[in-house]
Amino acid sequence: DDRSGQILGVAIAFLVPTAISTGLRVYTRTKILGNQIGRDDVAMVAAFALYLTYLVCQLCGVAHGSGKKRKLLNDDDAQTALMYWFFCEISYTLATATLKISIGLFLLRIAVVRTHIWIIRWIMIFNVIFAVPYCLLVTFQCRPISFWWDLHPDHHGKCLSPTVIVINTYIISVLNSVADWTFGILPFFIVRRLQMKRQTKVLVASILGFAALGSTATIIRTPFVHTLKDFKGEFLYNTSDVAIWTTVELGIGATAANAACLRPLLSR
Repeated sequence: DDRSGQILGVAIAFLVPTAISTGLRVYTRTKILGNQIGRDDVAMVAAFALYLTYLVCQLCGVAHGSGKKRKLLNDDDAQTALMYWFFCEISYTLATATLKISIGLFLLRIAVVRTHIWIIRWIMIFNVIFAVPYCLLVTFQCRPISFWWDLHPDHHGKCLSPTVIVINTYIISVLNSVADWTFGILPFFIVRRLQMKRQTKVLVASILGFAALGSTATIIRTPFVHTLKDFKGEFLYNTSDVAIWTTVELGIGATAANAACLRPLLSR
């Protein structure tokens, strides 16, 4: 009846390495490489800020009842937890899109083959094309917006059919997985043409390939997406797996992308 501890544990477990790796990335670019901050670094800092926003909302939600059965919560706590869950959805969507832009910009730094460059650019473009409408759909699915989490029986509003949200979530999940695996496989072809030691090529490609494992979390989460339908019932408990694997997806992707930038630091 209570999975809030699992959600809390996973959130903390992925906050720490993501924060450390982002900090080390910025340190490497500014101190070791002489203030060589690029657009990919700026995008990663923005992605981390959005991920941090997501985690803060998730932790606040846990404090009020996320992961718990409805019978364990009073109306005020349940409503507050739902509100934080709503903002988790928005910050997750923005964080995912920004993370992919950061990875794409990093790959553009090292890509030399025209085909590779255009593949990266098109993935980034489609990422924005699909992420922005999905974010708007989630944000404005109810009128007024607050009706999504409002449990007061005397308050009235209108919402889109939950099926619309679920179907679009399936679509965005598939697109995210395709983008992740493309970004994960492409580095093995990119580094072949770079002038660096073989073991360094393998290391860089492997680290970037590891980022694709974030999409594995997306795939694992997919069977639980249907739980997004019932946001006025046992939503806070039923969506525990969605919350957990969403945290894993972003945490792995960001940490791996940051690790790929730390070679100058590790080689000192």
